[in-house]
Amino acid sequence: MSQSFQTVYVCHQVREVERLHNDLFTDTVRHLSIHDQLDRQSNRIVEGHKAGDRAVVTHITCWHPALVGHSADEIMAGDFTLDDARLTIAREHGFADWTDVESRGVNPPDPAFELAVDTLLRGDVEMLRSLLAIDPSLVHQRSGFGHRSTLLHYVGSNGVETYRQRVPMNLAEVTRLLLEAGADVNATAGMYGGGSTTLGLLVTSDHPAKAGVTGEVKKVLIAFGAKGD
Repeated sequence: MSQSFQTVYVCHQVREVERLHNDLFTDTVRHLSIHDQLDRQSNRIVEGHKAGDRAVVTHITCWHPALVGHSADEIMAGDFTLDDARLTIAREHGFADWTDVESRGVNPPDPAFELAVDTLLRGDVEMLRSLLAIDPSLVHQRSGFGHRSTLLHYVGSNGVETYRQRVPMNLAEVTRLLLEAGADVNATAGMYGGGSTTLGLLVTSDHPAKAGVTGEVKKVLIAFGAKGD
């Protein structure tokens, strides 16, 4: 399959998270169980915190229940244990806590779904269309991570894995493709306590707003019957 490369907006914080975990996003690691993948990320955050690497701040200030909204200086000056890191990573991936990861994360994520997510976040419409033609059920499938997102939820660049909060500049075209393939425009997922729709995630996300595509994508979602703001 040929690849169509699109411009993709990625903010500095997300790029830093990518750098921190770069060797953990390989095919080899991503075929491990969800538990093992998240355990490696948790250990990496502890290592990063000890080394003074501020790339860890995005994880912690967004997802650790006791540290949400704290400044980088506060986070880097305080203690941060492996238990803290596991809770942070669990919450980031839509699990209640690390016990929930141990219970529900025994299998690897589905590689076909993961490939489809990566493809849509590159803005590769041609390849995404081919993947959906090969397996039409992908458009209804749910992520193996705790948030249980559909492919369409990743359009919102919000509440999913931090390194995947990327915005292809042809996001409206990607969104239309998913909806024309049968995606449920009002499907909900479990981030932020549950009940999150793609439209709700989109309009509350900084990433598509800064990329300048929120309005265009919103119009597509509403044209296909999205409810809410």
